[in-house]
Amino acid sequence: MAVSWPSGVNTNAYGMDIGGGDNVTSVEFESGKARTYLKNSAPKRVFSFIIEMEDVGAASEYKVFLSWWNNTLLSGALSFYFPDLITHTGLKEYRMTDTYSAVGQKHKEVKLSAEEM
Repeated sequence: MAVSWPSGVNTNAYGMDIGGGDNVTSVEFESGKARTYLKNSAPKRVFSFIIEMEDVGAASEYKVFLSWWNNTLLSGALSFYFPDLITHTGLKEYRMTDTYSAVGQKHKEVKLSAEEM
Protein backbone atom coordinates (compact mmCIF):
# COMPACT_ATOMS: atom_id res chain seq x y z
CA MET A 1 0.00 0.00 0.00
CA ALA A 2 1.52 3.30 -1.09
CA VAL A 3 1.37 6.42 1.05
CA SER A 4 1.21 10.05 -0.05
CA TRP A 5 4.25 12.34 -0.02
CA PRO A 6 3.98 14.58 3.07
CA SER A 7 2.10 17.81 2.52
CA GLY A 8 4.27 20.77 3.39
CA VAL A 9 7.41 19.13 1.96
CA ASN A 10 8.41 20.24 -1.52
CA THR A 11 8.97 17.84 -4.42
CA ASN A 12 11.70 19.82 -6.19
CA ALA A 13 14.17 17.02 -6.91
CA TYR A 14 17.58 17.93 -8.33
CA GLY A 15 21.01 16.35 -8.73
CA MET A 16 19.32 13.23 -10.06
CA ASP A 17 21.15 10.05 -11.03
CA ILE A 18 19.22 7.38 -12.93
CA GLY A 19 20.21 3.76 -13.31
CA GLY A 20 18.69 0.55 -14.51
CA GLY A 21 17.72 -1.87 -11.79
CA ASP A 22 18.92 -5.46 -11.67
CA ASN A 23 16.61 -7.33 -14.04
CA VAL A 24 18.40 -10.63 -14.73
CA THR A 25 18.84 -13.88 -12.89
CA SER A 26 21.42 -16.53 -13.73
CA VAL A 27 21.29 -20.29 -13.32
CA GLU A 28 24.47 -22.33 -13.46
CA PHE A 29 24.20 -26.01 -14.24
CA GLU A 30 26.44 -28.82 -13.00
CA SER A 31 27.96 -29.00 -16.47
CA GLY A 32 29.31 -25.48 -15.99
CA LYS A 33 26.96 -23.88 -18.51
CA ALA A 34 24.97 -20.88 -17.39
CA ARG A 35 21.70 -19.38 -18.57
CA THR A 36 20.50 -15.87 -17.91
CA TYR A 37 16.82 -14.94 -17.75
CA LEU A 38 14.88 -11.71 -17.39
CA LYS A 39 13.10 -11.25 -14.06
CA ASN A 40 10.57 -8.78 -15.51
CA SER A 41 9.70 -7.71 -19.04
CA ALA A 42 11.18 -4.26 -18.36
CA PRO A 43 13.76 -3.18 -15.79
CA LYS A 44 12.74 -0.85 -12.99
CA ARG A 45 14.69 2.39 -12.90
CA VAL A 46 16.54 3.41 -9.76
CA PHE A 47 16.81 7.10 -8.86
CA SER A 48 19.07 9.01 -6.52
CA PHE A 49 18.14 12.66 -5.98
CA ILE A 50 18.31 15.57 -3.55
CA ILE A 51 15.54 17.71 -2.09
CA GLU A 52 16.45 20.91 -0.24
CA MET A 53 14.35 21.38 2.92
CA GLU A 54 14.23 24.25 5.37
CA ASP A 55 14.89 23.37 9.01
CA VAL A 56 13.85 26.37 11.11
CA GLY A 57 11.31 26.00 13.91
CA ALA A 58 9.41 23.14 15.46
CA ALA A 59 7.20 22.52 12.40
CA SER A 60 9.90 22.95 9.75
CA GLU A 61 9.76 21.21 6.39
CA TYR A 62 12.60 18.87 7.46
CA LYS A 63 10.86 17.93 10.73
CA VAL A 64 7.64 17.19 8.81
CA PHE A 65 9.70 14.92 6.53
CA LEU A 66 11.26 13.12 9.53
CA SER A 67 7.85 12.53 11.08
CA TRP A 68 6.55 11.18 7.76
CA TRP A 69 9.63 8.93 7.34
CA ASN A 70 9.31 7.42 10.82
CA ASN A 71 5.54 7.27 11.34
CA THR A 72 3.93 7.07 7.88
CA LEU A 73 6.55 5.53 5.59
CA LEU A 74 7.73 3.32 8.47
CA SER A 75 11.43 3.99 7.83
CA GLY A 76 11.08 3.12 4.15
CA ALA A 77 9.05 -0.09 4.56
CA LEU A 78 6.13 1.22 2.49
CA SER A 79 6.02 2.64 -1.02
CA PHE A 80 5.01 6.24 -1.71
CA TYR A 81 3.57 8.46 -4.44
CA PHE A 82 5.85 11.14 -5.87
CA PRO A 83 5.75 13.19 -9.10
CA ASP A 84 7.04 11.13 -12.04
CA LEU A 85 10.80 11.74 -12.15
CA ILE A 86 11.01 11.09 -15.91
CA THR A 87 7.95 12.77 -17.45
CA HIS A 88 7.29 15.28 -14.61
CA THR A 89 3.55 14.73 -15.11
CA GLY A 90 1.29 12.91 -12.70
CA LEU A 91 2.26 10.73 -9.77
CA LYS A 92 4.20 7.48 -9.80
CA GLU A 93 4.73 4.88 -7.10
CA TYR A 94 8.26 4.49 -5.71
CA ARG A 95 9.90 2.60 -2.87
CA MET A 96 13.02 3.61 -1.00
CA THR A 97 16.10 1.51 -1.74
CA ASP A 98 18.19 3.04 1.02
CA THR A 99 17.78 5.28 4.04
CA TYR A 100 17.94 9.04 3.59
CA SER A 101 20.93 11.23 4.44
CA ALA A 102 20.88 14.93 5.21
CA VAL A 103 23.58 17.61 5.11
CA GLY A 104 23.30 21.19 6.39
CA GLN A 105 21.76 23.10 9.23
CA LYS A 106 19.22 25.80 8.38
CA HIS A 107 18.83 24.43 4.84
CA LYS A 108 19.14 20.65 4.64
CA GLU A 109 20.00 18.79 1.47
CA VAL A 110 18.22 15.46 1.88
CA LYS A 111 19.49 12.70 -0.41
CA LEU A 112 17.04 9.95 -1.31
CA SER A 113 17.32 6.72 -3.31
CA ALA A 114 14.17 5.17 -4.72
CA GLU A 115 13.08 2.54 -7.25
CA GLU A 116 9.99 2.85 -9.41
CA MET A 117 7.33 0.25 -8.76
